[in-house]
Amino acid sequence: MDVKKVGRRRVATSAVPGSDPTPQTGPDGEPVRAAEDTDQAWGVTSPSGGGGASGTGPNDERLKQDVPPHW
Repeated sequence: MDVKKVGRRRVATSAVPGSDPTPQTGPDGEPVRAAEDTDQAWGVTSPSGGGGASGTGPNDERLKQDVPPHW
């Protein structure tokens, strides 16, 4: 493994032999999401973000409104 110093406290290592460091892209050139990185894999069944294994609850709307200021 090659280790190169990039800055004062950062280093860069070489890629593992046989790996592809470029992201996979679809026919339109956009990155392709992995199967485990989809909403369905996380249990979200509707595009609005509701649903899931336990369904919706009475507190869901308040939780959607109470987001931290950086969101």
